[in-house]
Amino acid sequence: MAKISFLLFAVALMAFLHAYEARHVVNLGESFEKDLHKAEARIKEELKAKKMNIRGLTSEVKTLSKSEVVLNELGDAYKKDKNLKPYEKKLKNFSKIINLKKAPAPPAAKKKKSESIIQTILKDFGLNGGRN
Repeated sequence: MAKISFLLFAVALMAFLHAYEARHVVNLGESFEKDLHKAEARIKEELKAKKMNIRGLTSEVKTLSKSEVVLNELGDAYKKDKNLKPYEKKLKNFSKIINLKKAPAPPAAKKKKSESIIQTILKDFGLNGGRN
């Protein structure tokens, strides 16, 4: 009788282990599914951030190409000793746009403010756009 009860105990133990492993596999599948959803959400966020970054860069390229045309015209006018007043308003507008698009510098990271290329050029020409 002791041998039969021991055998039944062993069979019950094996059945319990099989049931436990089956439940554990289901939990792993659910955890993989949750991880997959989290990964998809992260990828969507990163993709959205990259798209915004690309849009920002394309707008900056457009602004810089427009300002390059105006600066080339200004340089030609300066070489020919023409009046520079018509270009002052355009350059001020570009300076405002550049100042709005600047990202704020981290506090106490730099002692001196960084200047945009357009501001340094305006300062070189003596126009008010090159603020100090």
